[in-house]
Amino acid sequence: MAKKSKKRMRLPNGIGSVHQINDGKRRRKPWRARVPSHVEFVDGVAKQKYITLGYYEKEEDAIAALFDYRKNPYTIEASSVTFTDVYEMWKAKKYPDISEAGQRLYTAQYKNSASIHDLKMREIRSSHLEFIMQNIKGGYKTQTALKTFWGQVFKYAIEHDIIQKNYSEFVKTRDKDTGTTRTPIPDEDINKIWNAVDEGDETAEVVMIYVYTGLRLNELLEIPKENVNLDTRIMIGGKKTAAGKDRKIPIHKCILPFIEKRMKTNNKYLIEVNGKQFKGQSFSKQYWNKLMEKLEIEGCTPHYARHTCATMLRVAGVEEDLRKLILGHASGDITDRYTHVPDSMLIEAIDKLPGRP
Repeated sequence: MAKKSKKRMRLPNGIGSVHQINDGKRRRKPWRARVPSHVEFVDGVAKQKYITLGYYEKEEDAIAALFDYRKNPYTIEASSVTFTDVYEMWKAKKYPDISEAGQRLYTAQYKNSASIHDLKMREIRSSHLEFIMQNIKGGYKTQTALKTFWGQVFKYAIEHDIIQKNYSEFVKTRDKDTGTTRTPIPDEDINKIWNAVDEGDETAEVVMIYVYTGLRLNELLEIPKENVNLDTRIMIGGKKTAAGKDRKIPIHKCILPFIEKRMKTNNKYLIEVNGKQFKGQSFSKQYWNKLMEKLEIEGCTPHYARHTCATMLRVAGVEEDLRKLILGHASGDITDRYTHVPDSMLIEAIDKLPGRP
């Protein structure tokens, strides 16, 4: 008579799961205990993700680990949780509150950290991070972005008692780049862009919107039409920093016709091409760069337009605090006088910029 198999214990909902790994290998600890981590959506379908607490010789040991974990979360997890596990938890909390551009930046830094993806957080040391830092391509800004990303992931792990020390603090980046190679767009090149506007080039109009607003590449592309008020000549936009997020952007008189034309379309966003919203790099490659090549303007990226706006504001004598408000630069010196500036003050400031030559 065949021996009856032992009846499995039914676990409470939400506590996690225990299962035996049957991969044909002889394992000393075949029982795995895992707990729910977060939900990912793949092609519109929700998929539960899990964190493995550990592997055990007996089923009852794995079940005991689950109940111990519920009493004191992260104590057991700390012994086995990987960098990727923490990243996924941090990501689920962080990503909903930042722009898509910010998400792409952090995702890129996660990919750059491939050599520590599967390492346990408690085993990662400065030497692991320094190896990545020394071999990554890019200069000061690239390395700073990577260190910032590590700092946030390690901080999250500390806050949840997974680790005790942030080893990313001890990693050095390369020396800061001296100065910047960016300059304002020369007047002769500005004239070329205006001539392209006269010839009906839509991209040239967008370039001038960048020049006279100082918006970052994605900031302009992400402004919905509902955030544009033609009567007050004010747009609401900006996402990169606390100082720049959802700020008021005054509309200069010389680009007002370009804004008005786009407000008459059925598009959702102010800047769309053939009814399609573009992301920064796609817009740069498919439109900005092609226009610059056509006009024989070398080395001019969208950020040159922002630098041009900043320079024009300074040359026009606009106060520094107002310049920072318009461009979305952080400042610890902004007094209550500038906390809620009237639209008229912003319009007066932007209108100090010279119009078309």
